[in-house]
Amino acid sequence: MSAPSAGRPKTQAPDRGGTSSKSNVAAPAPACLTYQLQGNAMRYHLPLKELLPSVEVNEGYLSSWPGHVGGEIVQHKQKFQPSKVDKQHGFDAAYASNAPKPRFLEKLEDHLRKELQVLDPNVPNAQEVNLQAYREVFEYFIEDLKTYKPLLSAIKNEYEIALARQRNRIRELEPLQSMLVTTTENCEQRILALREEEKIEIQSLRCERTQLLEKIDNLIEVQDSLKIQVSKLQEDWQLSMNDIGEQNDARKLLISDMNNLRLQQEESDDSQTKEADAVEDSVKLKLALKVAREDLKALQVTLNAMKAEYGDVIPRRDFETLDKSYNELTEKYENLQKHFAQLKLEHNTLLDVNKHITLQRDQLSAEVELLKTKMAGGQMADNLDETKEEYFEGLGTGEDVILFLRHNGLVKNVNLSKKDIASVLKEIWEQKIADDLQSGSRSNLPEFFHNFLQKYGDSATLWAYNIYYGCRNHQTDEFINLFFRIINGIVDESVYHGQMQLISHLLNELTNRDTARKGILSKQDFSQALKSALPNKSEKYINELITAATTQLGDSKKINYTALFKENEDGTAGVFITLLQSQYAAEKIKYLDELRNALEDTEELTVADLRTAFQKIDPSMDPQTLTTYLIQGFQTTSELLDQASAVDIDTVLDRLQANDVKRIGPQK
Repeated sequence: MSAPSAGRPKTQAPDRGGTSSKSNVAAPAPACLTYQLQGNAMRYHLPLKELLPSVEVNEGYLSSWPGHVGGEIVQHKQKFQPSKVDKQHGFDAAYASNAPKPRFLEKLEDHLRKELQVLDPNVPNAQEVNLQAYREVFEYFIEDLKTYKPLLSAIKNEYEIALARQRNRIRELEPLQSMLVTTTENCEQRILALREEEKIEIQSLRCERTQLLEKIDNLIEVQDSLKIQVSKLQEDWQLSMNDIGEQNDARKLLISDMNNLRLQQEESDDSQTKEADAVEDSVKLKLALKVAREDLKALQVTLNAMKAEYGDVIPRRDFETLDKSYNELTEKYENLQKHFAQLKLEHNTLLDVNKHITLQRDQLSAEVELLKTKMAGGQMADNLDETKEEYFEGLGTGEDVILFLRHNGLVKNVNLSKKDIASVLKEIWEQKIADDLQSGSRSNLPEFFHNFLQKYGDSATLWAYNIYYGCRNHQTDEFINLFFRIINGIVDESVYHGQMQLISHLLNELTNRDTARKGILSKQDFSQALKSALPNKSEKYINELITAATTQLGDSKKINYTALFKENEDGTAGVFITLLQSQYAAEKIKYLDELRNALEDTEELTVADLRTAFQKIDPSMDPQTLTTYLIQGFQTTSELLDQASAVDIDTVLDRLQANDVKRIGPQK
């Protein structure tokens, strides 16, 4: 971008150490600034060079001030003092050298000073106009420096393009600023409107609450009035009953008199005098009979009205008799209910014991038969194998069938051994525990078992039936029996995890007491470790565990505790772990019996009642465990626990029996 060259000082390549001659041109008035927009860049038109005062030249060479002074700076007596306008617009001559300035530099500074003095700093675009003045001076400077003109022009153009982009950016952001202001105002108006609506709604709710309170007061007054009316009607009814009794007695007396008079009338035929008297008496009797009939009619009307009004009312004497009989029957019923609940609990306990004993008997019988078979040379075993079922019959595909057993048709029986079943169940538990830890929540065991079997492909149903019926046939083993009850929904999965935590805790306690790390403890140290790890167990249970350990290991002095936690050849637990699990179940039954006694035979059990009973028998229980037991008993969530309705006590205890419930603190 350049202005016409007419009237402008002409320069040639600079000559170091050269001098300059002077030529004078009259100074023009301040030039007018014009510009137009081309593309994305703003192009400015500078005033003609004739308007700029002429400068000092020497045959086309620029002055090399202050280098032409020969290394010495000439000191002037008077220093240039910049005006207020110069400092305001960024022009400061304080840094000018004391040496004589070239004429061209003085003319440029003089022109810039005049331009800035004319401008008004208070106009909106004052900065743009100031910039234009500096732009003009820079253009003159570029035109006279021919050697540096391309570089300076490129620098200037880049600055111009950057400034134009910034202006365009500002123009683009101005609508956004106005939109932001408008949006802010709209949001504030909406907030104010919402607050007004909330105020109106709150006022309406307050009015409605006041009206409801007034309505409740009115209903209470009406109720009190009705109670007074009922009391008054009862009193009136009692008086009416008394009047009816008196009138009934009077009617009976009147009938007796009428009968006597009739007899006297029949016997009065002997004499004329008696006949005249009889006639006179008959007239009186007719009048009396007429009056009696009218009274009887009025009494009949009154009696009918009383029957209509008090047809559903019974005498107080009968009511008191019935109420007394009802109270006696209720008391007998409650006693029978208590007795029945106790008998039911004992019956269930006996059923469990009987089931356990039956399973043990079957196991022992099977072992005896197996021994007999071995002694007979295996002939009976061959016969038994021939009689075993070769196929399982499918249970169908109904909703009442467990998910992994839904199948129609026959399924081959592969006769899984007890060891094979135990091995598969361990794999299932390990995989499920790992998946639950990864997902952060506990999945349903039957659904997980169904998904687990899918890895067998077409053989999933075959494995499902063989594992299921194999578990059913080997319920004497506590580990297999617990899995079988969980997948059938009899007990909760928490029971398994509770037993595993108990066994793990006991093993850690024994390991910590084994300072020599040999896996062996003395009988005394073993006993102390059991008491420390199982503080709520009675002395009897501790002695039973010690006896089971010595019996399993065959050593009464030293106990290799690590061997107690190893499995047998068939994959089942040893005598010590089996006894520990049996004690776990027995302690739960005893704990729930204490809970039932603490509930004081309450039929309908509330959350508050169950919480009080737990705190009574186990005061050391922490709040989190207590909340977990309450949620299990009422089958609800922690958020809805306080709103849970009352439940039958037997139902609550059965739910707790199916979960991992145990004593937390020491027994009183």
